Amino acid sequence: MSCKKISAKFLERTSDSIPWEAADRQLVPIYLERYGYEEAEYQYSGQANIYSLKNEQAEVKYADVPYTNRFLLRKPRNAEKFSGNVVIELLNPSNSWDVSPMWCQVWPSMLEDGDIYIGVTIRAVCAASLKKYNLKRYKELNWGNPNPAPVSQKILMWQHCSEDTEFGLVWDMLTQLGSFFKEEAGQEIVGSPVKKVYAMSCSQSSMFLSTYFNTFHESDRKSPISPPFDGYLTYTGSTMVPLNQSEDPVEPTADIQKTRNCPVPIIRFMSQWDFRDFAGHISHRRKDSDEKGDRFRLYEIGGHAHNAFSGALYRPGYEEIAAIEKKTGFPATDFAPLDIDSVMRQALRNLKLWSEENIAPPHAQNLIAVDEDGHELFDENGNCKGGLRLPQLTVPIARYYSGTAKNPQDSAYVPFSEERLLKLYPTHTDYVKKMFAAIDEMLFQNFISVQDADRMKKEAVMAPIPKLDKSV
Repeated sequence: MSCKKISAKFLERTSDSIPWEAADRQLVPIYLERYGYEEAEYQYSGQANIYSLKNEQAEVKYADVPYTNRFLLRKPRNAEKFSGNVVIELLNPSNSWDVSPMWCQVWPSMLEDGDIYIGVTIRAVCAASLKKYNLKRYKELNWGNPNPAPVSQKILMWQHCSEDTEFGLVWDMLTQLGSFFKEEAGQEIVGSPVKKVYAMSCSQSSMFLSTYFNTFHESDRKSPISPPFDGYLTYTGSTMVPLNQSEDPVEPTADIQKTRNCPVPIIRFMSQWDFRDFAGHISHRRKDSDEKGDRFRLYEIGGHAHNAFSGALYRPGYEEIAAIEKKTGFPATDFAPLDIDSVMRQALRNLKLWSEENIAPPHAQNLIAVDEDGHELFDENGNCKGGLRLPQLTVPIARYYSGTAKNPQDSAYVPFSEERLLKLYPTHTDYVKKMFAAIDEMLFQNFISVQDADRMKKEAVMAPIPKLDKSV
């Protein structure tokens, strides 16, 4: 079993050496000290195996390859405020630089609960961007390939691979980092004993995390790794990636692609778009389970696109992106008012309860309704049928769907006409009552928190739908 130790080195922040993705340098800055939190960055070094998939089993292809990676840590300043939970996000690498879409959604509840956040780089191309951003700070990062070989032409999502680096180091990087926080050396950094370590991810990072638990953590599959994680939360991305960059990915319909028999809880979210052979596949769907050796939830978010755009608000700032000669800014697409963040925050809390106290999270009423070709079916308002329906979809004021002329992953939001709104909600009071009922149902089922339910109700009262009834 792979359980080698790592060493961690603190990277000091100075006026000319600032961590990539520092919370106060994002497009929408978060000043952690106001919440009683502090931020630090570390690089960590170890030796990783590179694995190959043979007959749906992982085997060691190259052993003990030296590496150096980095992670960002956000923790309570007062160790007594620490919940005992460390949550590691696999930073999303799709743009070739690190972003943290899961942090963007769950950070308010994490800070309220006293959890520790860790953001870790998962691809060599992002390490290259870090060096371009600040070579002095990140010069020691190393994802060296022990045996350079041509990159598989089928790995389209990894077109930025280089022959002198190897993303297949990531599996032991994750394992060793998670184990580190359960050991004395890691707990010295944390400042208190760690009870649980969780992993979370979004989009391409979820494809990595799905690969990790499908290959290495399923109890009925022989594994060369001893995973340290006590639960997983993923948003989109059920399709696996190759274990190394010189191998082709397994077919989307291969048996290993279907998650099963993981001894720790898994909560997976998918948008209504994601089973269309991109980040997922219709064959990956499965029933929920509360069995001790197979605790699993699948939530398909009706009306929601692949891109959760709260992630666009907290990405690295203009100066940081300019330093790597790229461009950033708010996306040129619709910000559909489907409150996925509230559901994701509660899902993380539900995952912790499931792992720590075996309190099972709620079941979605059903999955998204599809036709024989796997495409979603639509109701009279143009919204998809079935799935986990947020209050904003249960009581719609628009058509919500995925796919713009620019990007099929982006959200599209087409408001109803005033005529249709008046037909659905003759008065503002009627709209508010229906929204309150939908919000209360989500709260009763434990899909959202009391705080988020109260905020949604306030927003419903303030919304001029169909028009404010000033006579009341």
